[in-house]
Amino acid sequence: MVIVPASSKEFLHIPVADGSAGIPGEIAVIASCNEPAESDWKTATWDSGNYKVLIGPATSLPLTVGTYTAWVRLTAAPEVIVRRSGPVRVGA
Repeated sequence: MVIVPASSKEFLHIPVADGSAGIPGEIAVIASCNEPAESDWKTATWDSGNYKVLIGPATSLPLTVGTYTAWVRLTAAPEVIVRRSGPVRVGA
């Protein structure tokens, strides 16, 4: 489980297979275990075996105190691969 203070603005990293470099990736962080809606996905950046997205105040994912589920989606036509990454807790 990733634990992030509510006041922190930082990258959330989700590890994926090394062969994923160059494949368009997105991350969703949602308050339930259901699959993300299309509007939940945010463009992610590849960084040495991880996709990452900035979370926290003044970002596209300004998470409030609570527990969330992180997801990653890779689009490598004809495949669109969706995987649940795990829990993210914001706050103490």
